[in-house]
Amino acid sequence: MTVENVGQLNTVPGQGDAGPAFDAALNGAWQGEWARREEARDQAKAAGDEGLAQHYQNELDVLRLMMPGAVPAPGEAPLPSVPGNLAELPTQQQALVVDEPVTKSAPPATPTGSLERNAALAEGNSLTFVNEGHTPMTIEFTANAGQAGIASIALQPGETMAQSFPEGWSGNFRSSAGDGAHVTLGEVAFNGGVDGNQTFYDVSYIEGNNARMTIEPSEGGAVSGTLDDIVSDAPDAIKARDEQGTVYGLKKTTTSEVFDDPVIDYYRGAVGEGEGYVVPRDDISTLGTGSNSLTIRVA
Repeated sequence: MTVENVGQLNTVPGQGDAGPAFDAALNGAWQGEWARREEARDQAKAAGDEGLAQHYQNELDVLRLMMPGAVPAPGEAPLPSVPGNLAELPTQQQALVVDEPVTKSAPPATPTGSLERNAALAEGNSLTFVNEGHTPMTIEFTANAGQAGIASIALQPGETMAQSFPEGWSGNFRSSAGDGAHVTLGEVAFNGGVDGNQTFYDVSYIEGNNARMTIEPSEGGAVSGTLDDIVSDAPDAIKARDEQGTVYGLKKTTTSEVFDDPVIDYYRGAVGEGEGYVVPRDDISTLGTGSNSLTIRVA
């Protein structure tokens, strides 16, 4: 990974300068983030949504990388749930929640599609989509639990469109091309890290490939994904087809945590390590930036 490696965010200049009270409050805030994601993962498992459960498990793995001393080690008991009322927290943790962006509570859940594009959103967070293909394209958004729904956007060939997001938003997006069974996912989490100023992003092929996609900071930086045609020369056995038998992409690499080795091998030959998620817990492919503006090119 690049210098923006998520694993390098463990060290915060001056983190210990305020003494034990600050460290305890910081650890408490990280434990809150951990507990919320554990709960979301377990709810997804109970609902039978293995893909969503794996997404939250990936986020937990990233949190462990960023703040290993504040979250459980593998095999340890889960953390207790976090009080929903700020007044129930210890005084030092209350102060951290108020003063530090990373600990702000997620906004109330909003049904998908209910948030108007670019309307009354927190300043700064944005994704700029560029349709570099030759056909119209619809981008659909799936917010993580507790996050505001984002309405889909339509792009004509050559069109560029910016979409704003609330503070702390996390989720994924995809092209609606194909039959929806095998899709390229773009994943993003705004306002993360110990300072609340990091954006994490990646292109994931775990659920398949139905569109070419890259993600990078708008001012330049590490690129996730590829715009190369990786479908045409792929073995027929791993191509994804719609009901009419028309090829629209490539199959997913993992189903219910069972790996499809021929598919994985092909993807890894086309997308290098650190350039896209190919298997679950492929954490080297989670990229980070201090920018809250990303550019997504799709075709």
